[in-house]
This record gives sequence, structure tokens and C-alpha cells, in this order.
Amino acid sequence: MKILKINPANPENKLLQEAAEIITSGGVIGYPTETVYGLGANALNSSAVNKIYILKGRGKNNPILIIASDLIQVKQLVSFFPETANILASSFWPGPLTIIFKAASFLNKQLLGKGNTIGIRIPDNKICLELLHLCGVPLTSTSANISGGKNPISATEVADNFGDKLDLIIDGGIAQSRTPSTVVSLADESVTMIRQGAISKSAIEQIIGSEINGN
Repeated sequence: MKILKINPANPENKLLQEAAEIITSGGVIGYPTETVYGLGANALNSSAVNKIYILKGRGKNNPILIIASDLIQVKQLVSFFPETANILASSFWPGPLTIIFKAASFLNKQLLGKGNTIGIRIPDNKICLELLHLCGVPLTSTSANISGGKNPISATEVADNFGDKLDLIIDGGIAQSRTPSTVVSLADESVTMIRQGAISKSAIEQIIGSEINGN
């Protein structure tokens, strides 16, 4: 298992190409995000997604969030993009806000939550964004830990968790916090807080101008 050191402020395209090739060939990598380190695989590859579940020991009824390169790609992955999503995206994307949508019909069923929903965000991390552009596909974005373990904030912690079970780990330095992304659902007509993380509920309410459901 190789650890590839990448400059987080100015990612080296030639080095990241190696990671992109692993992903497009169905492999799994560890990589930094704007929150904690994640496990990345081609979200459109069923075999690759299944590897994530096996590596984490994650229940198949527990959906996996994904990251996308831009709004164009996000809209291709969902069946409906409500106006509230435009408001949230303009304020919090790129950034640690995951939005749950009704999923497009072609998406891998393993990724989906109840009611055929999918959680997506555009990450505020130069390594992530460059990797997404090189791959041309959305990536899985689940924390690089065994299910129930602490969220890793360094490439070393990812290596401790998985060792040579990963095809590659990108070392983008130490993450600023172990707090994961905030998750809100727009899958129905209301806005519901699913998980409060890096962005507070009150910050979201201030942007949309109304109270939201959930804790």
C-alpha cells in the first residue's frame, strides 16, 4: 500500500493522476476532505462500492454519501433539484454540507437510502476537486474508519485502520477537525436536519429564512 504525499494548497496533477487511474479501474483509496479523511471509489462502479462496505464492515442498509465536482454533475445524479438546494448550494458549496435528494434512476442501489435517496456534496478541498475532475465520476465519501471507529484526520490514521487493504492513500496533511459534514434532506417538500456536523442548524436556518425539522 502506497502513501502519496500531495500539496493540499496546490495539488500536483501528475501525482493525482495515479490515484485517478486507480479509481477508474475499480480500486479504493484513502483521501483527505475538508473535514475528515474518507474512502474513495467510483460511485458508479457496483464492485468498487461493495469493497467499501466490506472494508468498513458497514451494514448494507446504511447508505454511503458521495462527492461531486460541480453543480452540473450533482444535477445529473438526482431526479429533482429544488430551489432550496440552489439557495443552500450558493451559500455552503463547496463545503461540508451534504444534501439528500431523490436519486436518479441509474444510480447504484447500494448507495441509496430509504425512498431511493442519495446524499451529495461538493467538497471544499483542492485535492478532492482536482481528483474529481481527473476521474470524471462522483466518488464515495465515507469516513476512512472501521464502522463505529473514530474519524481519521491523517493519512497515518487511515493506514492504521486499513493497511495494505487500500490501493493508495493520499496524504494531504492533517485535517482541521474530526467533525464530519452536516447532512440535511430535501427529499420531500421540507428541509430536515439529519446530522449536525461542521455547519450548524442555525446557520442553515438563517440562509433559508425559516426553521427546519430535526435536531
